[in-house]
Amino acid sequence: MASILADHSYTVLTAQDVPSAVDVLKQGQVDVVLTDFRIPGGSGLDVARKAAEFCPESVALIMTAYADVTGVIEAMRIGVLDYLLKPLNVEAVLRRLEIIRERRDLQAEVSFLRAEVGRKADQSTLLGESGVMLEIRRLIERVAETRGTVLITGESGTGKEVVARQIHRLSAQSGHKFVAINCGALPENLLESELFGHKKGAFTGAFADKQGLFAVANEGTLFLDEIGEMPKSLQVKLLRALQEREIVPVGDTKPIKVNLRVIAATNRDLATEVNEGRFRQDLYYRINVVEVGMPALRERVEDIPLLARHFVEKYTRELGRPMRQLTNDACRRLMQYNWPGNVRELENIIERAIILSKKTDRLDVEDLPVGFHEAGAGTAGAGQSACNNVKLDDALKSFSRNHILAVLQALGGDKKEAAKALGMSLSSLYRKLEELDISAKRADEQK
Repeated sequence: MASILADHSYTVLTAQDVPSAVDVLKQGQVDVVLTDFRIPGGSGLDVARKAAEFCPESVALIMTAYADVTGVIEAMRIGVLDYLLKPLNVEAVLRRLEIIRERRDLQAEVSFLRAEVGRKADQSTLLGESGVMLEIRRLIERVAETRGTVLITGESGTGKEVVARQIHRLSAQSGHKFVAINCGALPENLLESELFGHKKGAFTGAFADKQGLFAVANEGTLFLDEIGEMPKSLQVKLLRALQEREIVPVGDTKPIKVNLRVIAATNRDLATEVNEGRFRQDLYYRINVVEVGMPALRERVEDIPLLARHFVEKYTRELGRPMRQLTNDACRRLMQYNWPGNVRELENIIERAIILSKKTDRLDVEDLPVGFHEAGAGTAGAGQSACNNVKLDDALKSFSRNHILAVLQALGGDKKEAAKALGMSLSSLYRKLEELDISAKRADEQK
């Protein structure tokens, strides 16, 4: 048998009795144990037990002409994979070993893919070593241990969804779905249907029953991004869903019980929204059980080099480009910028630099947008015009106007991509263009 297996490209180690078999197993390099049931110094079951001790990933096959129920039960208990009855059919043995090898290869591939998934998940974890980020990570760990509703606040692009996903990954619900929806991206009737579902015929175009995201995320986590954009009439139904843990699909009267964690996020000051009557006070208190306030990137400048290097590594790998080093000068310019778009803007600028850079070994200042080329460019070209305005409102409008035009120019006038880069919905961008008196012609000129 050893000679036959060697001829089929197996590396074979032989032993004449139980003690010598144990010596071989102690080397810890055995994948398959093929043993007779009756061998000197003990039995095949003794060898199988030692294999489980010294080579826990190995599988054991016992050859015997004396199989009985008691022996089979004991063999299964200690992990013997199978019995091979004598007289042996060599072809059957070879097929069995090939199946074991294929299974081992499959397990190795699964382990690799799981590691890859874990690595990619780690890339979306919250990066930063500043004091405020360390405190936020500690808060996330404490919050994840409970099922309390969480409100994540902060400017657009600060990483609110990253925080929500990290809370989910660290929670007891991590084995279930994480479902996200942007409450400002859909009109009221569609948003209600997306959240709670609808029955067939509930409205024009409802050709079949639809399961809502509350039901889809059952036992998991539902992330309501930009909850401050939710119409006030729909806030009443959301409040009921959170309080009663049940939903009623559009066009139905029968409530459906749900059990999930809700995490909400907003870039608005909801307390002000409540005072001005645009957001329900009872809903505000219901979602604000624990608040996680995300700092703007300009408030944690010391994290910029770490984040920049992370994005350089991410996009050189995704775009298939040579790995580059970010020069000290470029890093200083990044740290001098005001970052109105926060981490999302930093990521976009690094991706742009990777795409456009002609160098293969580094990213330098000239690879950054024009506004970064002058030392101390606090707002990449817009800051100077802002400083020339006396009134704060005028300065903010000037900056917003220049920044939106710069983003449109960088993206070839693509308003949909510009809205994504600016962290707002397309409809919000059009409203902002109108508010800042940026004509459609002027916006289109950025193409």
